[in-house]
Amino acid sequence: MENKPFDKFSQAVSSAAQKFGESLGQLAQKIGKETEKLARIASLKTEIFRIQNERRGKVELLGEKVIKLYKENNLTPEGFESCTETIRQILGMEEEISKKNIEIKKIQEEEKITDEEVAEIPIDEKSSTVDK
Repeated sequence: MENKPFDKFSQAVSSAAQKFGESLGQLAQKIGKETEKLARIASLKTEIFRIQNERRGKVELLGEKVIKLYKENNLTPEGFESCTETIRQILGMEEEISKKNIEIKKIQEEEKITDEEVAEIPIDEKSSTVDK
C-alpha cells in the first residue's frame, strides 16, 4: 500500500509524543510541579534549540560570504555591506533566544524550579525537527 511510509511516520510521531508526555508527567510528579508549566518550559527549550540551529546556519552562511569577499579581494566596507542583513538576522535570533531564556527564568522563579530540574525537562522532539 502507498500509505505505509505515512503510517510509519504517523506512528513515530505518535510514539515520540507519548514518550514526551510520559517523561514530562514523571518529572512533574518527581518535583511536584504543574505539568502545564513544565510543558511551557519544554516548549521554550524546543524553540531555543530550533533557533540555535537556524543561527548556526546563518553563521555558516556569513562565513561563506566573508570568504567569498576575501577571495574576490573585496573585503571592504562596501563589499561587507552584503553581509549586514545576515548579521542582523543572527543578532535577531540571539535576542529571541535571550527573551525565551528570560521567560524560562521567570517560570522557574515562580515555580521554584532549580536549574538542575530545568535541565531535566526534555525538549519536545516531535516539534524540534519540524520547520516552522
